Amino acid sequence: MLKRSVSPDLSGKKLTLIVVALFIMATSIFVHNTVWAQEPNEEVEKALEEADKEVEEAMQKVEKSLSEISPSSEIEIEEKSESAETPFMGVYLDDIDFEDAYEMHYDYNYGVLLDGVVKGGPADKAGLMESDIIMEFDGQKARFEDHLTRLIRSKQVGDKVEVKFFRDEKIMTTTLTLGSRTTKKEREYEEITKEGKVIRKRKLSAGYGGGSWIPVWYQPDLKDINNILSNLGYKKETFSENGFLLQGGGGKGNVGKGWFIGGMGASYENSESTRHNWIHYNNEGILDTANVSRNAKYKINFWGVTLDKRFALSRKFVSSVGFLIGSGKNKITVSQIDKADIDNFDFEDDPSEQMDEFYDYKSTLSLEQKSIVFQPKVMIMWRIKKWLGIRAEAGYMTSYSPNGWKAKRNGKSVKIVNGPDTSMNGYTFTIGPWFGF
Repeated sequence: MLKRSVSPDLSGKKLTLIVVALFIMATSIFVHNTVWAQEPNEEVEKALEEADKEVEEAMQKVEKSLSEISPSSEIEIEEKSESAETPFMGVYLDDIDFEDAYEMHYDYNYGVLLDGVVKGGPADKAGLMESDIIMEFDGQKARFEDHLTRLIRSKQVGDKVEVKFFRDEKIMTTTLTLGSRTTKKEREYEEITKEGKVIRKRKLSAGYGGGSWIPVWYQPDLKDINNILSNLGYKKETFSENGFLLQGGGGKGNVGKGWFIGGMGASYENSESTRHNWIHYNNEGILDTANVSRNAKYKINFWGVTLDKRFALSRKFVSSVGFLIGSGKNKITVSQIDKADIDNFDFEDDPSEQMDEFYDYKSTLSLEQKSIVFQPKVMIMWRIKKWLGIRAEAGYMTSYSPNGWKAKRNGKSVKIVNGPDTSMNGYTFTIGPWFGF
């Protein structure tokens, strides 16, 4: 029981007295107007004097009654002290929609979806996880989000409650102890408005990891390689200098506080052929010309370890900055045979004889460059479903080749003079699906 000085709630009595006073005053005015509408005489004046006297006496009684109601009267009231602590379960709730129920094979028409669990909170300690469905709270069905919130608030900090929940098509139970929302961990997710109100902020998730096929649009500088091929009888731009699409894949996992560690790799391969009039000395030492076929094959690949820091922009969008560090390889192989057109393989003839056919003047040149690569990049991902997103990424590949280009001619290592001034440096762009979040 608390005692405090307040103004008693006597507004009803005050209102009654004020109404009486107004009624008397209105009657007096009415009498005055009625009487003055007649010719003034002694009887009229006497009637007015008596009416004024009655109004004055009535107003004195009203004033006396009002003065008896003291604004500082001390009365005792029973007041329930509101606790500074509010029961805290440590979950982010959401109502279940038809799509959620269908995907999770949940056959009940009630329940509340856990959209997230505060790490280290009561629900986390009790073993509850994101995407669990709370079916019952302390023996009562949790019908929807607001209903479960009211059930939680009806308890006290420190109460132990049994929770029935649905996970992976199984119904399970656990017991948790309600905590306090005034803890430091909870204050991190609360903000105070200008009006002084405390608003609960939803914790945004940076995701948990995943993997996918990763296409990479890559733009290295191939001008020098194309110049070399042009001198070997190929067209001016044998391989596209505007970029090409590498095929790759990768994955990553959350190691805490928005940091993700993973790996990825990608590769590309293409080949072009040309005819060439080859002027040479034949086996008899006579200058001769032969029509030959030349094939150029270009291969590039890279792979490495990735480290990213993710930032949750909303429930549907996350972004990240990070890098890849690893190794890569540029390789080009030019091979030559002494026939412009290779005969078709005739299965009615002797296949063994066709396989063993020897071509004179065969020649092969291969160039290879191994590099250490470093790729800083930025990413943004749109979460379409809980397990599927669309991911877009842009970066720049830098490279360092400690040994430069190496060459082999007809299988033997040779020294390169005036080799290609080509590295693995170039912009990278990626857009594609991501399985996981």
